[in-house]
Amino acid sequence: MKSKFITIPEVFDILTKKNEHDETEAENLGYCEAFLKMKGKDSKKAVSDLVKNFKLPEKTAVKLVDLVPKTKEEITSIVSGYSILLSEEDLNSLVSYFTGE
Repeated sequence: MKSKFITIPEVFDILTKKNEHDETEAENLGYCEAFLKMKGKDSKKAVSDLVKNFKLPEKTAVKLVDLVPKTKEEITSIVSGYSILLSEEDLNSLVSYFTGE
């Protein structure tokens, strides 16, 4: 079986398509609702953009999209957990990407 990283909005979309949920699915749906920051389709595009434009690993791009960081410090904190260092230019570009500026 092939595994793939997916964003919280994608999980939310998958779970909301089901009519009934077991206990674990219901808990996961509640978690997704609490932390949902964009639509599933938008999150897939964002992950693709980050992988393509910033040469980030998919796992890192998914985490950034899930958290939608708004400052360079937040981005640095997230990517450093994956042992990634970004240039000042990339950090500024990512802030602009997530804040829409």
